[in-house]
Amino acid sequence: MESIKIDDLLKFKFLSGVAASPSGKKAAFLVKQACRKKNGYDSWVYIVDFGTKEVRKLTSFGAETLLSFDSEDALLFASSRKHEDRPEKNQEKTVFYRLPLQGGEAVRAFELPYSVGSIKKMDDGVYVFSAVVDLNKPSEEEKLKEYQDYHILEELPYWENGAYFVSRFRNSLFLFDENAGGAEKIRKVTEDLFAVDGFRTEGDAIVYTGAAYDRLLPKTKGLYSYNKKTGETKTLVEPDKLRIGLFDCAGDRIVFAGSAMDHHGSGQYPDIYVWENGHTDFAARFGHSVGSVPTSDIMLGGGEKFLACGQKAYFTACVGTRGELYRYENGAVEKAFDFDGAIDCFAACEGGFVFVGRTPGKLQELYLYHEESGVCEQLTHINEAAFDGKYVGELHDAGFTDSDGVHIDGWVILPKDYDPNKKYPAILDMHGGPRVAFGTTLFHEMQTFAGNGYFVFLCNPRGADGRDDDFADLRGKYGTVDFKDFMEFTDHVLKLYPAIDEKRLGVTGGSYGGWMTNWIIGHTDRFAAAVSQRSFSNWLSDFGCSEIGFSFDVDENGGKTPWTAPKELWERSPVAYADKAKTPTLFIHSLKDYNCPLSEGMQMFAALKYHGVPSKAFLFEGENHELSRSGKPLHRMRRLSEMTAWFDKYLKGLDD
Repeated sequence: MESIKIDDLLKFKFLSGVAASPSGKKAAFLVKQACRKKNGYDSWVYIVDFGTKEVRKLTSFGAETLLSFDSEDALLFASSRKHEDRPEKNQEKTVFYRLPLQGGEAVRAFELPYSVGSIKKMDDGVYVFSAVVDLNKPSEEEKLKEYQDYHILEELPYWENGAYFVSRFRNSLFLFDENAGGAEKIRKVTEDLFAVDGFRTEGDAIVYTGAAYDRLLPKTKGLYSYNKKTGETKTLVEPDKLRIGLFDCAGDRIVFAGSAMDHHGSGQYPDIYVWENGHTDFAARFGHSVGSVPTSDIMLGGGEKFLACGQKAYFTACVGTRGELYRYENGAVEKAFDFDGAIDCFAACEGGFVFVGRTPGKLQELYLYHEESGVCEQLTHINEAAFDGKYVGELHDAGFTDSDGVHIDGWVILPKDYDPNKKYPAILDMHGGPRVAFGTTLFHEMQTFAGNGYFVFLCNPRGADGRDDDFADLRGKYGTVDFKDFMEFTDHVLKLYPAIDEKRLGVTGGSYGGWMTNWIIGHTDRFAAAVSQRSFSNWLSDFGCSEIGFSFDVDENGGKTPWTAPKELWERSPVAYADKAKTPTLFIHSLKDYNCPLSEGMQMFAALKYHGVPSKAFLFEGENHELSRSGKPLHRMRRLSEMTAWFDKYLKGLDD
């Protein structure tokens, strides 16, 4: 049996964007796959008929996005199939095609002079779409060239992960009438300074969330309705009341997830609210994240996570260690059905739900849940051959109760060809967030470590997702209870598996997990090697350099800022303890990561170098905070190669 290799990434197929036809009798979805030659991802359209269970690949060009049903017998998607479909330098353009399902080639439908983020059909030939607009950009052609040489920053955030500077950039809504002419063809729905979070269509209404601002992006959002016939906009929920998340419409009823942020700060889990007949009412308490799933590196692409159907609403949620579908109805929330794994996106269809799911030890597939029988049926086997003849390490339960009496979920993956009479190195792998959770589904990174002869152990410490607000609220406690949980979990795993060599322990994590890696190496020498990924290390500098520093950092430190509590924030910063570190550490960072900016990882790297600790920085050009999940395939593989080489050097004594 072979190990799962780093370049097995090229075999994986990523499913996303599942959409049901108007009748609910079939569904279309996107399948992406890494392409070594172009160092990117191909994307194709597939369709499944629920009656015959036939699954067909409909396109072969490999650049299809923004998939939806235009009618029962036709699909609509964006693609750059021809040279003229591609935007020229400094130009924005999105071209849409219609594909008849009865046979025939996709036909160019229309072109929009924007980089479209999302599109929904309202009537025949009438669509609403979102696109980011640069309010700084001059309209005059002669000023456009000069504009490329400078940036105007007047707001926070002033940049955005992967997108560079975004001051006075706004995600806006537009109404497009395919059959109209002149100025009536495209009509802007939202005002210039308004930033749209999400939108839906219902009859003649476009319902959307977001807020207008001109200094700081607000945490709270409003709910609005625009009538396409009258052009009138109504405020349904004032923008200073709630942090509104996912929502959907069913007739004149709007169901949404909203948080008052009154007990647990910005990260407080939302409740369910209903807007109806001009009033907003609290509908149900849920106590978990809405729209979340257990984290992984085998997902790519989006899809629906919240749907209203009549008097009910359905949404995905990470509860415990599973990501399942939940139902709101009559003032209560309960699980819609059991699924052992994670539901990444879904659509309502005839007799149930169609969804993209992950189960333990497997890659994504498409499933159909039959509501009447309660049976969950696997529709596709697209990824079945990916691990043929491969060792897929099982996640063995290693949960424990910490010294404070709190249960911590954890797992151990055994090394390939495990022999309890031998000694093995081991790697503690930590998630980001911190309001993120591991589940029992597959992680390519961890499987490559296990296939290379390492124990891998992972847990959801206090601060993680999947439990209640009290468990997840880490404000002002970074490096305390979470650090304790990681260290006690390590002790617990060493007792469970005496075959682990405690002198050959490694540790790694990204984002918050990178912060914790930086904190760990300054507070203990028990790890012989560390890999800190997309990390931050200094609460004082991160405030001004991260896209979320002015909001997330302040909230996570209980309202403290560099001006109100500089000493305390320094003492909570990993870089303050870098002079105590002895662990050889590799820093992996992306140059376009503006969530945890380059300066944060480099501070820690420079501190270790200055104090004589073996360290190395490996930086990725053109990548951002999502490198490990959606970065270019060759970069994703190189990242894993560098991590493996670092651990091999210090935990196995192997040279580079």
